[in-house]
Amino acid sequence: MFKKILLAFITSSLMLSAANLKIAAGAGYKKPLMEIIEEYEKSGDKIEAIFGHLKQVTTQATQTDITLIIGDKNFLVDKSGLTFKDFTTLGEGELVIVYAKDKKISSIEDLANENIKRITIPDPSKAIYGIAGTEFLKNSKLEEKVKDKLLVVATVPQAMTYILTNEVDAGLVNLSEAIANKDNIGGYIKVDKKYFSPIEIVIGKLDTCNTKECEKFLNFLSTPTAKNIFNKYGL
Repeated sequence: MFKKILLAFITSSLMLSAANLKIAAGAGYKKPLMEIIEEYEKSGDKIEAIFGHLKQVTTQATQTDITLIIGDKNFLVDKSGLTFKDFTTLGEGELVIVYAKDKKISSIEDLANENIKRITIPDPSKAIYGIAGTEFLKNSKLEEKVKDKLLVVATVPQAMTYILTNEVDAGLVNLSEAIANKDNIGGYIKVDKKYFSPIEIVIGKLDTCNTKECEKFLNFLSTPTAKNIFNKYGL
């Protein structure tokens, strides 16, 4: 009898887990998405969120039943290897220079100053803001001046961690991550969009988004509650 009860419990737990929507996003958008999920789950539905650099989460989507992915549209279309049913635009991504509390950066040229000894940047082979950061350094003619200062890390949150722990002086991240950590950094400046390719942040809908629950969450993203959270984080 006990074995039957245990088996029923395990089966129901697995079914519940499987029923949860799986949504993946670039790690730089973890904080706004988690706030939105917290609001959405007040309805009783549950979301399983997966974060990482976009190459990581799109690879994972080929192996699991991820239904939606949030990230740069160009990357999702051209580099993910996935087929999307459609996209909903959430906003435009912005590249910023963040700096540690004991530093001050007023212009992009300050990255070449002697007191800026280490600059962290996400991996351009995996992360959209690594791509944008690399384009910016090249197009602004700063690449040669700062190449020996660069510390390449996997994701935007990892780049930010080095700033927060004062292990580097500055970093290239997205605006959302800078806003989320504004009380613990020296500050940030926006990089002029002329220096990097446009970043259209979208939510991509995969074939696995074929349930009422998935459509319900997509509809929630268009509500004032969700839009206000995205706006708060610079989207």
